[in-house]
Amino acid sequence: MIFLLDFFTFMLIFLDGSIIIFLKDKIICQIRKEILMHLTQEYKKMLAPEETIRFLQELVQIPSINGQEEAIGLYLHDFFQKHGWESTVYEVEPHRPAVVALLHGKHPGKTVMFTTHYDTHVVDNMEIPPFTPDIRDFLLYGRGSCDAKGSIAAMIMSALLLWRSGEDFSGTLMLAFVPDEEYLNKGTTWLMEHGITADLAVVGEPTRMDVGFGHRGCTHLDVITKGKAYHSAYPERGVNAIEKMASVITHLRNDFFPHYENRTHPFLGHPVINLGIITGGTRIHTVADSCTASFLRRDLPGETTKQILAEIQEYIDSLKTEDPGLQAEVKLSTIQQRIRLPYFIAPDHPLVQAMAESFRHVTGKEGRKSVMNYYCDASILCTEHGIPTIIFGPGDIHVAHSSLEYIDIRELCDAAYIYADFALSQLISSAAPEEKEKTL
Repeated sequence: MIFLLDFFTFMLIFLDGSIIIFLKDKIICQIRKEILMHLTQEYKKMLAPEETIRFLQELVQIPSINGQEEAIGLYLHDFFQKHGWESTVYEVEPHRPAVVALLHGKHPGKTVMFTTHYDTHVVDNMEIPPFTPDIRDFLLYGRGSCDAKGSIAAMIMSALLLWRSGEDFSGTLMLAFVPDEEYLNKGTTWLMEHGITADLAVVGEPTRMDVGFGHRGCTHLDVITKGKAYHSAYPERGVNAIEKMASVITHLRNDFFPHYENRTHPFLGHPVINLGIITGGTRIHTVADSCTASFLRRDLPGETTKQILAEIQEYIDSLKTEDPGLQAEVKLSTIQQRIRLPYFIAPDHPLVQAMAESFRHVTGKEGRKSVMNYYCDASILCTEHGIPTIIFGPGDIHVAHSSLEYIDIRELCDAAYIYADFALSQLISSAAPEEKEKTL
């Protein structure tokens, strides 16, 4: 029996007659933990691992290369409707839907968003049939199996588990799956701009089941050199922009970019930059009058686009002391249609801790926490829109986009139970104070 002694204190009377008095918050935490420990043991009775595996196979069989996401979006919408869940299709662009499903608890509370993308990388480079989800040695192969349909399958199965459990939770579990994460992040951007938001979010990406709490931002930039076109029989009468670019790149690589290593973040390290594309000239028998080198720079919290460009331009201008005729500038690439900001929350943030604890509940192992080396929609949710966000999912980023993309089905199945455990931990604790007292 439980008696409320005052606003902050409960007295717990056990059947053997013992009495223990707890502070109110501690009682709620203790009882919630006992509920979770009990449900963890029951998860596999309510959701067989084979269900999650079969569901992922169905998703992999539906091609959803970036720009071709309509079929999988409608498939998920149909799945949600068949289960009687509230589901809405939002047209981000023609034939490019985002799908949002809501599972409402019986009491008011916060909204927990599980989200990721269903667009995938291209299949041109694949050594296996991209849409034939064969399983060999616990590995399920196919395009999108790792990035990020594995997370989609596990998230949806976790919601199915919660729904089957009949648990009296509070608040809402939102499942939000979007197109165009692989290119311009249009899906999540659209949802945020149209007010489809939450109190906290989990972004499903292949983290190898680490709890992700940060990543660098991205700046796409072009360095452009100008020259003078002339007949190739008289190259000395022209100015070769490609040769000018070769000199600029060499100086940047040897003298300027190494300074980035002196600018560090305690968890994210230092900025890194990659030269990905060079284009220049018009034809082989003409001295090139223009050349462009395209870089992708991964930025730290606190850095700004203006600062990044200004620093590079200042260094390029300094090269004119050795080459007075150098014409070179740096600017945002035309690829950069939006600013991609860094994302970071503290590794001891309650959400990070909660997901690590859910990992322990299900696997019996200590949860791992780390930052990610890749950019994802967590930046849009957390940095741009202030939603506390973590990254977590099955799969290894090193095989995403690869010719042999796969996911370990053991991770996949565990992820479904971990997502469910995490959702329940947040939704049970989200009830208003008067509802919590009724639950006790």
